Amino acid sequence: MLAEKKRLSVADLEAQAAFELPNREMMLITVVITNVLNNLSVDVDVRNNNIAVQVCAAVQALNTIIAPTVLTCEVGQ
Repeated sequence: MLAEKKRLSVADLEAQAAFELPNREMMLITVVITNVLNNLSVDVDVRNNNIAVQVCAAVQALNTIIAPTVLTCEVGQ
């Protein structure tokens, strides 16, 4: 048989403590975009890994327009 859950009273809810977490520093992520034909590269520093992935996705999209594998994209820390 399952144990019944006890309802929380207003006093129980007000007794709960909420702590505000400090802002954390996001580490820098480096996106390296390289032109394979002339071996030139550009380093782009971002703080959000979602942005880094979007940058590489845009580079891959450019590859389909320009020519296959002209540009490469690497995400590093």
